[in-house]
Amino acid sequence: MGRRQRGNDDGGDVGQDSFLDIVANIVGILIILVMVVAVRAKNAPVSMSVPGPEQRASEHELQQDVAAEQALHREVLAAAARIREVEQAKRARLAERSRLALLKSAAEKMIQVRREEFDAAARAEFDRRRQLADARSELVELENQVELASRLRPEATRVENFPTPLSETVHGHELHLQLRGGRITVLPWDEIIEALKAEFSRNVNRMRTQSELTGKIGPVGGFRISYTIRRHDVSMQTYERTGVGGSYIRLEKFSLLPVSTHLGEPLDVTLAPGSELGEALAKCRPGRTTITAWVYPDSFEEFRRLRKELYPLGFAMAARPLPEDELIGGSPSGSRSAAQ
Repeated sequence: MGRRQRGNDDGGDVGQDSFLDIVANIVGILIILVMVVAVRAKNAPVSMSVPGPEQRASEHELQQDVAAEQALHREVLAAAARIREVEQAKRARLAERSRLALLKSAAEKMIQVRREEFDAAARAEFDRRRQLADARSELVELENQVELASRLRPEATRVENFPTPLSETVHGHELHLQLRGGRITVLPWDEIIEALKAEFSRNVNRMRTQSELTGKIGPVGGFRISYTIRRHDVSMQTYERTGVGGSYIRLEKFSLLPVSTHLGEPLDVTLAPGSELGEALAKCRPGRTTITAWVYPDSFEEFRRLRKELYPLGFAMAARPLPEDELIGGSPSGSRSAAQ
């Protein structure tokens, strides 16, 4: 039985199937490429975007910086041009100065030569005339300077001064004043000290059981007195070194609290006869009493006027300026007044 051979139809079918497979693959690849391109086109950023507020602000600042840089550049160029002009003027003045110096030297030499031609009497006459000409020239120059000075002379300003500009620490009697709000108040300083001493004595026994005591007393002369008393214990080292032990109490500080904002008298009233300050000054000895003024910022002008009035009477004044929110007071560690 012979071998059966494949017919031509079977071979044709196989070739056709292969061609269809290739076409299908190519079409699939094209579809995939189209999809990739579409996706990329969809996700691509927009090239022409509208600038936001921050970008516009940055652009505006950049424009300002550029304009400032250009202005500075123009100023630098203008300054360089002015420098060149000044240098040129300087060189011209130097050349002119050299020329004048040369002419002066030549003229002096010529004068000297002509002078040598004269006899002794003529030389003396020549020298006198030359000196007279120089004096007249100098006089004209001085008159010109005086005239110019008279035109430019400013108005005279009167400056008040006192013969004792150096301040000295006050050790004698003091009369204390408060200058605030344009008003002058005589502080009852001696009465305040006596009130503190009495309060100190009353609290000696209380300080045996407590280390610090704060209180208020008054009013005394329109002021309440706030004080702080503290007990100090002697250390063992001090006891071993000095042989003195125990404890002691001391006034740490005190402050004066005004009971009213209208204490005292205006300056015009204070300077009049019969005023509170006048009565206080009548009890003081000029030259031995210092007027200590506690001055607030709103009363410096009153202090200057008061010093002007009291200085001819022989009273030295010491100023103790205070901030607006600080009270008049004292402590053992405080400083003494300095008077002029």
